[in-house]
Amino acid sequence: MSKKKDNTKKQSNPVIWFGATGILLVVALAVVYWAYTENEAQVQATAAPSASESGLPAYNLPNWIKGDPDSELRLVVFSDFGCIHCARFHTVIDEFFEEYGELFGYEMRHFPLGNNFHSRAAAVASIAAGKQGKFWEMVNLLYYNTDRWRVENPLEGFFGMAQFLELDLEQFERDVLDEDTMYNVVRAHLGAQEFGIRATPTAYLNGEPFQVPQNPQMLYRALFGDDGES
Repeated sequence: MSKKKDNTKKQSNPVIWFGATGILLVVALAVVYWAYTENEAQVQATAAPSASESGLPAYNLPNWIKGDPDSELRLVVFSDFGCIHCARFHTVIDEFFEEYGELFGYEMRHFPLGNNFHSRAAAVASIAAGKQGKFWEMVNLLYYNTDRWRVENPLEGFFGMAQFLELDLEQFERDVLDEDTMYNVVRAHLGAQEFGIRATPTAYLNGEPFQVPQNPQMLYRALFGDDGES
């Protein structure tokens, strides 16, 4: 009888651990958001933004460029992992890259609509995966598995995806709970909002506003000026 109880206790430990870590994530994101809004002037004075195209808001998060980072064509899209239109555009980009990915550079920037908690957490999870070289792989999983992280405790879903990608889970845990990264996601959102961005996906080509294409053919025409192969 006591053995059975011990076994049950052991089996429940991962759930307790995920739950406790999930609470930490919720608290940390809330504290970080409050801290930023209370000290916005100080943050702007001490920000060290990464390189960004002329005409776009400064971006203080890591830039993972898909395609050719040195291309004269740079498409920047402000996205929210919980946005269905962003998910649709992500499928367009995926299909397009199979054939034309070497001809331009694509950068996805985080813009969680309304600073939504789940979308902010997903942004942090993608950055945590990126620190282990799996940013775009995590992006795919987050877009195609929203039911796994738009739940009360999103961290369980994030850890499941990290395990699927064979990430170092201890490092992933540290990075997904990193307050500096959370802080920077909030800063990136508010900076883009101050710039005038209100919706997702919002796209810029070489720093100029760009209509988000609905399919790979439209994207080809917009980038290269003709129909391309259908």
